[in-house]
Amino acid sequence: MQRRLIATLAILTLVATGVTGCKKKSEEQAQTQPTQSQITTAAPAAPAGGQPAASATATTGEQLFKQHCAACHPNGANTITPAKTLSKKAMADRNIKSADDIVKIMRNPGPGMNKFDEGMIPNDDAKKIGDYILATFP
Repeated sequence: MQRRLIATLAILTLVATGVTGCKKKSEEQAQTQPTQSQITTAAPAAPAGGQPAASATATTGEQLFKQHCAACHPNGANTITPAKTLSKKAMADRNIKSADDIVKIMRNPGPGMNKFDEGMIPNDDAKKIGDYILATFP
């Protein structure tokens, strides 16, 4: 009986730490990551060959998702609000059907989700995340 109680308390502690850790981690990332203006002023407008830059970063949607989203949305789940997963059906039920819809949620989230403004995630990268979510979580 005592073992079961200790195990339950340990699990609850881990869950509580994980849930509150999502917001804190994102806040720390926001403080340590450069703003979009810092990125664009440090980078040249076009490469030496005269070709325009492809996007703000050469990072894939999967890499960006893992960096910014996976802590609270592991495998498309939702550690804060379990009913609001990233599955196509669950998102369609909330009228989220395109990458642009996902970006709107990132920019203006509901309760429990961190806000990801353009300074934290440029629009091109946010769209990559949206495309990745739509292609990855059925």
